[in-house]
Amino acid sequence: LQALAKKRASLAYPRSSYMTQLAENEGVIKELDEDDKVYKLMGPCLVLQELEVAKRDVHNRISVYKKQLKQIDSQAQSIGKDEVELRKKIQGLQQLMVNARNKAVEAKLKAQKAKASS
Repeated sequence: LQALAKKRASLAYPRSSYMTQLAENEGVIKELDEDDKVYKLMGPCLVLQELEVAKRDVHNRISVYKKQLKQIDSQAQSIGKDEVELRKKIQGLQQLMVNARNKAVEAKLKAQKAKASS
């Protein structure tokens, strides 16, 4: 159960990072106007890039971030299901232990009664 919780917690940082990057890129798309000049960093130089190419690149990044978020959410959901199943198994085992203890106590009481009445 702790291992599953650890796995789920390990997904929090990447998810947060992708959410931030997604929001930034969606903001970039909204800010780009038809008369804007866009430059791309290539090594130590800034090179003029066509606006449509820049928009396409940003849309591609947005698509990648959404896919990554979907994958992370799917993993988290799967881990959540595994946690629920494991908790049910643990509760079942705990109930079996309680029942076994109760039967042992009953048997001990019966044995004491039988001993006392003889």
